[in-house]
Amino acid sequence: MALPTQIDPRKLAVQGITLEGEIAAKDLTRLNDSVEAVSSAMQVQLQFSLDESRQTIVTGMASVFVDVVCQRCLDLVNIEVKASVSLQVIWSEDQLANVAPNYEPWIVVDKFADLNVVIEDEILLALPIVNYHNIGECTGSAFDPKADTVMEEAAVDSPFSVLQQLKK
Repeated sequence: MALPTQIDPRKLAVQGITLEGEIAAKDLTRLNDSVEAVSSAMQVQLQFSLDESRQTIVTGMASVFVDVVCQRCLDLVNIEVKASVSLQVIWSEDQLANVAPNYEPWIVVDKFADLNVVIEDEILLALPIVNYHNIGECTGSAFDPKADTVMEEAAVDSPFSVLQQLKK
C-alpha cells in the first residue's frame, strides 16, 4: 500500500496512528541521483505519538534496496539501506533548543508536511560512505590469494632489495 504524501503529523500523533506502506522507487528522485539505481520500493513503518510533555513524536523504520558501485571491483552491488526514524515535530527553528536529545527535529511550519521528503532524507543519511561486496563475492583482487603471492614476489624482486643486502 502506498503511503500518503501530504500528512498532518500533529493530528496523526494525537490519534496515535501507525502508517505502514511503501514509497515507489520513481518517487525517490534524490536517492536515485545518489546511487546507481533504486531496485525496490521503500518500505516504511512510522508511529505517530505524543510523549510525556505532549510533544509530537515520530518513530519507525524505513528500508530500501539500492544498486551501488563496489569500491574494490567497480561492479554493481545490491545493498539494503535501513534507517531508524526518531523525529520530534516542531513549528520553527526557534524551538530547536526544546528538542529532546534522542530525537532529530522535523520543522513543519504549515499544517501539512511532505512525508516522502523527510523519509528520503533519513535514507540518504543512512547510505554507507564506502560500498563493498561480501567476502567471497567480490571480483576485485583484494580477496584473491594469487594476488598476495604476486605482491610478495614483486617485493622480493624490487630494485631496493640490493640496498637491503648492502645494509647487511
